[in-house]
Amino acid sequence: MTLLQFAVTGEQISNDETEEVIREAEPRRSLIRYRPDGGELFIHTRVNMELLRAAAPLPILLLKITPRANELTPRDALLTPKGSIRNYAFLERLCEDLATASCPACYIAEQHGEGRRDFYFTTEDVAGFERIARTAAEALVFPIALEQHSLAEMAPLILPAEAIGDLNLEIAADARIRPTRFEFWGAEPALKKLCAELEKRGYRFLSFEAFSRELRMAKNVPIDGEGFGAVLREIVPLARSLQCSYCGTETVEGRDQFLLTRPLPERYTGASRAGLFRRIFGRS
Repeated sequence: MTLLQFAVTGEQISNDETEEVIREAEPRRSLIRYRPDGGELFIHTRVNMELLRAAAPLPILLLKITPRANELTPRDALLTPKGSIRNYAFLERLCEDLATASCPACYIAEQHGEGRRDFYFTTEDVAGFERIARTAAEALVFPIALEQHSLAEMAPLILPAEAIGDLNLEIAADARIRPTRFEFWGAEPALKKLCAELEKRGYRFLSFEAFSRELRMAKNVPIDGEGFGAVLREIVPLARSLQCSYCGTETVEGRDQFLLTRPLPERYTGASRAGLFRRIFGRS
């Protein structure tokens, strides 16, 4: 079965005695998504494109586990540290049981918000996965509900936007435009200039963190392959021209590719034929 070639979680594996790294951790991405009421959902996604290509035709199983009342904060109904520990104990138990049973299933992502932490898996054996998941939930006294979806259906929520185009996923027409957050890094004066330029283009200011030197903006943008590619070809060179860098949150390769010490990857340069002629002939 295809999924058995992938690790269940993609986490780093080390020798406990020597601390030698046997397998490096796969890239992860922390994403923000917005609910219709304006509330935030926090998504933590495993970015392994080969795994995601394998998962594209397979079911995506969403595990909803219900916490105890005393595991939620009174003010905003988020999980307490104790609640998070028990959630991750369930996830660890489930992944160990899947590996022991050689069940062809892999962790894809998790979602934190609305008073729960939900987990997304892909599998080639739905019945076997459900049996193992329910056994793990019963062992930790967790009420659990399972939903079955497709990767194309879940992609706008759980994947970096760029991955949708790279995987050639056909997402629903009503999901192709969504509020998306963009983070930029740089010196404060440069970020202020970038903020002004982005506001001219319809982006909304969210926050500026002086300590981390990060600017956060948001805009409703297309997230299909062609549409989001056009967004990046506009904002990435713009940020670079002002000595700032896009943090790459919604891209497959992430932040390092946008460091100011590196040339921009060709897919983000935004070079058009007209732009090329202007550079060659010096026309403004």
